[in-house]
Amino acid sequence: MATSRTGMLLKSAKKSGVLSRVVSTSASSHNASASTVILDRSAAKTCPFRSRFQAVDEAISPWRHETDVSAKTNSDIKTFEEIPGPKGLPVVGTLFDYFKKDGLRFNKMFEAYQKRAIEHGPIYKEKIATINTVVISDPEEYSKVIRSEGKYPQRREMEPIAYYRQQRGLGLGLVNDQGEEWYKLRTVTAPKMLKMKDVLDFCVPMNEVGDDFVTHLTTTRQANDEIVGLEKELFKWAFESIGTFLFEERVGCFSNPTPAQAKDFIDHLQEFFRYLQPLMYNVPTYRLYRTKLWKKFEYHADKVFELGREFIEKKVAELETEQLNGTCTDSDKVSFLTYMLSQNSLTTDEALSTAVDLLTAATETTSNAMLWSLYCLAENPEAQERMFEETKSVLGEGSEITPQNITKLTYVKAVLKETFRKYPITWATSRITHEDMEVSGHHIPANTHVQANLFGMFRDEKLFPDNDKFQPERWLRENKMDTQLKSLSNLIWGHGARMCIGRRFAEQEMHIMLTKIVQNFKLEYHHEPIEATLNTVMTPDRPLVLKFIPRV
Repeated sequence: MATSRTGMLLKSAKKSGVLSRVVSTSASSHNASASTVILDRSAAKTCPFRSRFQAVDEAISPWRHETDVSAKTNSDIKTFEEIPGPKGLPVVGTLFDYFKKDGLRFNKMFEAYQKRAIEHGPIYKEKIATINTVVISDPEEYSKVIRSEGKYPQRREMEPIAYYRQQRGLGLGLVNDQGEEWYKLRTVTAPKMLKMKDVLDFCVPMNEVGDDFVTHLTTTRQANDEIVGLEKELFKWAFESIGTFLFEERVGCFSNPTPAQAKDFIDHLQEFFRYLQPLMYNVPTYRLYRTKLWKKFEYHADKVFELGREFIEKKVAELETEQLNGTCTDSDKVSFLTYMLSQNSLTTDEALSTAVDLLTAATETTSNAMLWSLYCLAENPEAQERMFEETKSVLGEGSEITPQNITKLTYVKAVLKETFRKYPITWATSRITHEDMEVSGHHIPANTHVQANLFGMFRDEKLFPDNDKFQPERWLRENKMDTQLKSLSNLIWGHGARMCIGRRFAEQEMHIMLTKIVQNFKLEYHHEPIEATLNTVMTPDRPLVLKFIPRV
C-alpha cells in the first residue's frame, strides 16, 4: 500500500527541512454546519494566508470593495416567487423542453441560458428535474453574490461524480467537498499553488515541454501540414505539462509510442467527461438502478481513478527509492506530490486522491482551452500575426520563455482572454447562497442555487461591442476597458476562495505553449466552421483539423 511505502520518504523529507507542514485550520468538530460559519472582517485578519487570498480575490472581484449589498428598502424588493422564468410541470419542471425536436439541448446549456435570459430578463429561475436554479445575466447583480461569501463558500455538487465517489468509498475532493472538509483541503493546497513565485519557478520545465511539443507537432504533421487527432495530441501536452508540477519530472507522452498507461488515461478521461454531461442535468435514475448511461460513465470513471492512482503510486515508490539511495535533492522546491504526502493534516488517501483530481482537471481544462485558442488564431490571421510580431519583439530569435520575459507577452494573454470570452470553457459559475439577500430587485433566500450566465454576459453587445468578432485588443491596457468589466474574464475560473486552485499554472502553461506554436507555425483552418458543445466543459463539436505551416 502507498501508506507503508511513503513512511521513510516522509520521515526523511520532514527531517531534512525540505518540506514545511501546513496544519489544517478547520474546526475540530466534523458535525459543525458550514452554512452557519461566516468569516467576518476581524476574523479574516487572523488567517495565515490572508495576504495570498486577498491578492487573488482582488484580481477576481473588484466589486467586493463596493459597499451596501442591498440599497433597496424592503418595500421595493419583490418576492422570490415573483422571479420570472419558464413554466414547467410538477416534479420534472422544464425537463421535457430539452427533449423536444428542435428544442433546447443539455449539450447546449449555454445557449439555453442565453435564450432564457433574452426571454425573461437578467434574472430568471428554472427547475430542471431535481435542479432548481436562479440564473443571473447582469454582472453588477451577480457581484452581490460574490460579495456575500462566507468562510465556507458552497456550490452545487457535480452530483454524478459525488455519487460515484460515495459508492466507491472515496472522499468528495476539492471540487465537491463542502464546509470544513473542503476548507482543510484548500488550506493545505493553496500555499503550493497560489504563490506566484512558486508558479514562475515552473517556467523553465514548462518551456522545455513546449519545445518538445513543437518538435512532436512537426513530426505528427501530414504531407499537407494538417494534424489529424489534434485533441489527443493536446491532451498529451497537458498531461506532460502538469506532470512537471505534480511530480517534477517528465512523463514521456511525446515518445513513440506513447506510454500505454498515459494513453489509456487520456482515452478514458475524454469519455469520462463525455458521459458526465448528460448525467448532470437529467433525473438521477442511476441512484435507483444502474442505467446504460451510468454504466458507461462508471466504467470510464473506474479506469480514470485506477490509472491515475497507479501512476501516482508509482511515483511515490520512485521517491521512496530515491530517499533510500540518498539521491533526493535538498532543494526547497519539491514536487506537489511530495508536498502533499508530508502534510500531517491529510491522510495518505486524501493526498493521493487530491493529486489524481488535479491531474484529471488540469488535463481536460487546458487541452480544450488550447483547442479553442488555436482555432481562433487560425480563423483570425491578423491577430495571429500581431501575436507573432510580439513574440519576435519580446523573445528575439530565441525561444526560451523565462519568469522575466513571460510577463511582457501582453498580447498572448489578451488572445487567451478573448478566446475565453468567445468560448468560455466554464460557461457558468455558481454559488449556494448562505444568507438571505437581494438580487435584481428580488428576495433570494439562503440555500438557493444561483448561477452567473457567463456565456450570455460575454455575448452581450452592451457589455462587449462587436461581440461576434475576435478582438484581443479590447483587453489591452491602452484600451482602458472598465475594470469591473475586465474582471469578468476571471470568472471562468470561478471566484473567491473556491476559484480554480490551478488557475495560475494553467494560464502560464497555455501562455507558453501558444507563444511557441505561433513562433514556429502559421495556423490555418480550411473546413466547416466549428460550433461549441458541452462535454462538461465547452468543447468543439467535431474534430479540429488545423494546418501547422512551418515559419521559414
